[in-house]
Amino acid sequence: MTDPYMEPIPCEIIRCDHGKGFTVYVPFEKTYLLNKRITHCEMLLTDGRRISPEQRKRIHALLRDIAAWSGMDPEQVKALLKYDFIAYENCEYFSTSNCDMTTARLFLQFIIEFCIKYGVPCRRPLYDVAEDITAYVYACLVHKKCCLTGRKAELHHVDAVGTGRDRREIVHKGMRVLPLSREKHMEAHTLGRDTFCDKYHIVPVSLDEELCKIWKLKG
Repeated sequence: MTDPYMEPIPCEIIRCDHGKGFTVYVPFEKTYLLNKRITHCEMLLTDGRRISPEQRKRIHALLRDIAAWSGMDPEQVKALLKYDFIAYENCEYFSTSNCDMTTARLFLQFIIEFCIKYGVPCRRPLYDVAEDITAYVYACLVHKKCCLTGRKAELHHVDAVGTGRDRREIVHKGMRVLPLSREKHMEAHTLGRDTFCDKYHIVPVSLDEELCKIWKLKG
């Protein structure tokens, strides 16, 4: 088992096989491990990059939008959402002035999902603010909100269902979809899949078990 009193040891990734794993070199005395009978260790990967100016700008802009919508002070909104995020991610307290880039990305996505869920009017389109567009579209699917307008969404099948097939009977799991308002849904059919997605810089999401349950589709 691991030694709870042992200080963290900086290690070095010496080889990385993308999609398969990586090899890590840990400089440490072998005799210590044998004497303590340590057979397992815990590895923590940290993002050494700091939050970017663009990430900070996007986070604070959304916090101002939420403050204007709620009538609360922006700093109060920031504090409440930050503590909710910390509880959700089970992470340590952080500052948006110098946190790592991964934390900033996750916190930004957390704020975006808050805006989607409660219909917060934002000055900049959320699909233009999101760093992870796939996560953004998925969140819109979860809350049945159009990923372009924020209004009530219909399910647009990017993968054609096929003429004459009963949508209530086919298996939808794995099909790629977009949550779109009636207006945008019609536009998608008019422009075609690739032209529509390129126009708005969005990507479809494959339906999983959870989304099939939410949309009451056969999974």
